Amino acid sequence: MKRKTGVPNIQYFKKNASTAFINGALCTVNASGFLIPATASTVNHVGVILRTVAATDTDYASATFVMVDVCRTTDLFVSEVSAGTVAQTAVGAYYDLNSTGDKVDLSATAVKAVYVQDVLVAQSQVVIIVNSTAGADESGT
Repeated sequence: MKRKTGVPNIQYFKKNASTAFINGALCTVNASGFLIPATASTVNHVGVILRTVAATDTDYASATFVMVDVCRTTDLFVSEVSAGTVAQTAVGAYYDLNSTGDKVDLSATAVKAVYVQDVLVAQSQVVIIVNSTAGADESGT
């Protein structure tokens, strides 16, 4: 996922040790306070991780800080689609993420992780708002 509108809101989170991340995937924070990758069933996503974390990385087994572009309730992001048809009829509806949290699943609506604001049919992409209050501050923005 890549930011389409809004000023980047880069913050640092400690990643969960020994956990792989896909650059550009949505993330959430676990009960222990560590950043973990989003899945098809997670809610309250904090933002998009800005690097890949692989098992071959020197800091893979450590809880090091990583950069996250925190999603505000008014920010738009562009995402690829993992399943379903990219069509104008997707606009105005809520959909789930795929199992790795880096794409939108237009065939699933159980969790309603993202709201589709626009479609880019030729690119098989959607423009989304992350449906989460995790990136909202006390004023609700």
